[in-house]
Amino acid sequence: MEHKKYLYTDGRDVVVTQSTFQTKKALYSLKGITDFGLAVLKPKRLPGLILFLFGLTIAANGYFYFIPFSFFEFLKIPREYATSNIQILVGAGIACIGIALMLLLPKRYALRIETAEGKKNVVVSRSKEYVDQIQTALRKAKHSAFGH
Repeated sequence: MEHKKYLYTDGRDVVVTQSTFQTKKALYSLKGITDFGLAVLKPKRLPGLILFLFGLTIAANGYFYFIPFSFFEFLKIPREYATSNIQILVGAGIACIGIALMLLLPKRYALRIETAEGKKNVVVSRSKEYVDQIQTALRKAKHSAFGH
C-alpha cells in the first residue's frame, strides 16, 4: 500500500498529494494535468444593466409622457398609480437597484486546469488567496513529482 503525502487540503473538498489533485467533483492525476493557472471570472452585469435601463425608461416616461395613459388603462393600472411622480420614483428605485447589482457583484477566482479533455475551472471562489494556496500546492506537487 502506497503512502500518500498530503501537500494541501482545505479540510473539505480539495486535496493535493504528490500524485493526485482531488476536488469535490473529480480526481485528477498530476500526470494528466498539462497546465494550470488562476482565472478571474467577472460577474454577469447584464441583469443589472437591464434593470437600470428599465427603471430609467419608467422615470423618463414619468417626465416626458411618451407612453399615453390609455396604455396604463389597457394594463388595468389605475390612473392614480400612473402619475408622473410615482413613475419617476418607481423608475428611479428600479434604476438604483440595477446600479447596485452591477456594482456589488464580486469578482470570482478560479483554478483552471488543462487536461486532454480540455480546460476546466475546477475550483471557484471569491477568495483569491484560497485559489492561490491550491495553485501553489499544485506547483509544488508537479515540481516534486516530475522535477520541473
